[in-house]
Amino acid sequence: MELKCPLTIEEQLEKLQSHGIIIENIDEAKCFLQTVSYYRLTGYILHFRKNPSNSDLIAEHLFSEIIKIYDFDLKLRSLIRQYIEINEVYYKTHISNVFALEKCTEPPYNQHYNPDNYFNKDGFNKTIECFEKEEQYYTDSLIVKHHKQNYEGKMPLWAMFELMSFSNVSMLYKAMYKTSQENIASLIGVGSKTLINHLHCMSVLRNKCEHTARLINTRYNPPARLSAKFLRDNPSVNNDSLFAYIKVLIYRLPADSLREEFKNQIIKLIEEYKDVVDLSLIGFPVNYKSVM
Repeated sequence: MELKCPLTIEEQLEKLQSHGIIIENIDEAKCFLQTVSYYRLTGYILHFRKNPSNSDLIAEHLFSEIIKIYDFDLKLRSLIRQYIEINEVYYKTHISNVFALEKCTEPPYNQHYNPDNYFNKDGFNKTIECFEKEEQYYTDSLIVKHHKQNYEGKMPLWAMFELMSFSNVSMLYKAMYKTSQENIASLIGVGSKTLINHLHCMSVLRNKCEHTARLINTRYNPPARLSAKFLRDNPSVNNDSLFAYIKVLIYRLPADSLREEFKNQIIKLIEEYKDVVDLSLIGFPVNYKSVM
């Protein structure tokens, strides 16, 4: 099968119209498609289709409505990114501090590089390989220059974490011995298996936000580890939904004030776009305000 032929902006608009999109203002629609690609925009129309293999819509929809759904997703992504950043800094700090004090208090203070200090040797090696690739992006960084000049390129764990991606930090934690995992997790009042899952979920969500991926109408992997009681009490919540991932993000924020602040901003955003946002597309139950 051949790839699709590229379309001009005018042809893209004609195609949208043929599938059931009503374009109120042609000039504004042209301007939008010059800013946001046709392919990206059509991701926000998928749930209106008659079936997955047909681009025709069940009913006609306004172009302005699709733009509003797109804007909601954009603002939601921006909001989530702010709080993931808080968690990323917090967990990088917490994990590096606890593990370094556990393993690196005797000279030459480099035991975080020793595979014997990790249960999953393959996981550790993969993490180091990924970090070395990440480090290449920061060749002009003062951190990298300083440690290459003075320490043969080796860094203490807390310095490594300044350059390491959240996904890589998540993998490194998962590679540790269970005793180390539990030492880290217990200080924040969570089980190590749950923390492994929550770090993974947050890194997935972070990557989606950083790469401007669509958040709505998407299933998330891995499924979020939520308590059996919570899932039993809230059967409408799927643990592979955006709501489940937001729930994880809320759980892992380091202060009650941040949790309340984030929840209020999520509620405010949904209220602002309630005329176009289908709660089921973000996995939110009808009673999400109390459940969140």
